[in-house]
Amino acid sequence: MLAFYQAIQSIHNPNIDVFFILLSFLGSEPTYIVSIAVFFWNVDKRFGFRLAVLFLTSMALNGLLKDVFHTQRPIGQAGVRSLYLSSATGNSFPSGHSQGATTFYPYVWRRWRQQKVWLGIGLFMIIGIGFSRLYLGMHWPGDILGGYLLGSLMVLMFERLDKALFKIPISLPSKLLLSITLSLLLLLVYHTREGWQIVGFVSGFTSGYFLEDTFLDYQERTRLAPSIYKTLVGLTLLGLWVWLWRLLTQHYAWVNLPVLMLGGLWTSFGAPYIFRRFGWEGPLRSEKPTTIRTTSRTDQT
Repeated sequence: MLAFYQAIQSIHNPNIDVFFILLSFLGSEPTYIVSIAVFFWNVDKRFGFRLAVLFLTSMALNGLLKDVFHTQRPIGQAGVRSLYLSSATGNSFPSGHSQGATTFYPYVWRRWRQQKVWLGIGLFMIIGIGFSRLYLGMHWPGDILGGYLLGSLMVLMFERLDKALFKIPISLPSKLLLSITLSLLLLLVYHTREGWQIVGFVSGFTSGYFLEDTFLDYQERTRLAPSIYKTLVGLTLLGLWVWLWRLLTQHYAWVNLPVLMLGGLWTSFGAPYIFRRFGWEGPLRSEKPTTIRTTSRTDQT
């Protein structure tokens, strides 16, 4: 194993170090939160909702398995050069970065099956993020392979559940209760700093989605200019909110829960409301070509 690491890390130089640190950063939870927000505002809000639920569930499973296996990272091993130590949260197996990438990108392919460019981007990110964790000395090869396998299984199982689970008619109060309580229960197995962040964001995001679907019915698709405005304003205000609380969240991990919960609520309900007031919204469904709808809005949730 030592020879394997020496072979990988023998090619290092400052530029390659920066490249793989960037790839590893792109495989971290905040990057996925930003991506989910952009999808929701501009592409497909129902897809964004499902992607958020899938990603949280996958990362919670990852946190549980890290505690179960309790595998030590290669950090500090003789002959292993470890960089970007701030990304090493929790134990080693399975790799959260690898599992996250293999959860996120294949599910995105589901939305754009006909566009091969997304397949290429996804494969590059999955392989690149996994390799970056080896190059940076953060994981063993088995951690990466385990993350790949678990992420793939999560997507396959979620797609099967998706056909029935989200079409069950449930009242709004029940939806809100479930979105908060089920998310909070995941903290029992996903209680790292990243866990507080993801659980907080997704519980607020899913609650906001149910409120939006009931009271706003926001139209996400617009022309390019309004999409740019929405993305800039939405992410700036979300980032400003998180930045204002940065000192407390750095010292008390649990503070991430209410801060990111309100951030998630802003993403799925507050921001769409503001976008509508500014006229940065797509045409109402009644203005689109008439089609026969065979499902209700509740069915499409």
